[in-house]
Amino acid sequence: MSAVQVLSYDGLTLDSAVHQDVSGPEVTQCLVHAAEQVGLEKFFDIEAVNELRARTVFASTVDRKLEALPEDALLRALHSAADGKRSFAELRREPLFEYVSMQLSAAMRSKLATLAPEHVDLPHGRRLRVHYERDKPPWVESRLQDFFGMKAGPRCGDQSIVLHLLAPNQRPVQVTTDLPGFWQRHYPDIRRELMRRYPRHAWPEDPANATPPRSLRRVARSV
Repeated sequence: MSAVQVLSYDGLTLDSAVHQDVSGPEVTQCLVHAAEQVGLEKFFDIEAVNELRARTVFASTVDRKLEALPEDALLRALHSAADGKRSFAELRREPLFEYVSMQLSAAMRSKLATLAPEHVDLPHGRRLRVHYERDKPPWVESRLQDFFGMKAGPRCGDQSIVLHLLAPNQRPVQVTTDLPGFWQRHYPDIRRELMRRYPRHAWPEDPANATPPRSLRRVARSV
């Protein structure tokens, strides 16, 4: 890698020199600065990083001894990954998300899957992605029928997950953390409406002790 040294005054270039085979911290800093200029989203999966940060924020509210992913995690990861590199191509070949993950404490890494899991499994095989958003409880969404046979909703540690219960058209008919209460108080009225709109679907009177329709269970196993 070469570097250009410029001496200027008031916008006027007085002298310049090209230095070949520059290496060391100067190159790392130059590469990091250039990467910042083009945008960190060109190198990192920002959605994955934001999801990891949101999970760690939630985990840290459950266990106050844990620390969430630092706000400057991307820059820290970029500095570590750029060490010894000379180009964007070399930088992109690095496992950049791992550099972000390495900033989590050992305690956070060991507890994260339990306190803030990426997915939860329903009893009949369906796996749901858990969504985490700042200042909101974790939530999942799936068809109402996927929850048949469940007497309580899934949890993150000691906290109930917010359930977005969807009709066959994938629109929510209820948002709740109290699945038993929903079955008892709201499902009977919703059932009548769903039976009218979707007569080919099964709408049992006792959903807490029912099983998902066979077609749904086949879909669940293929996910």
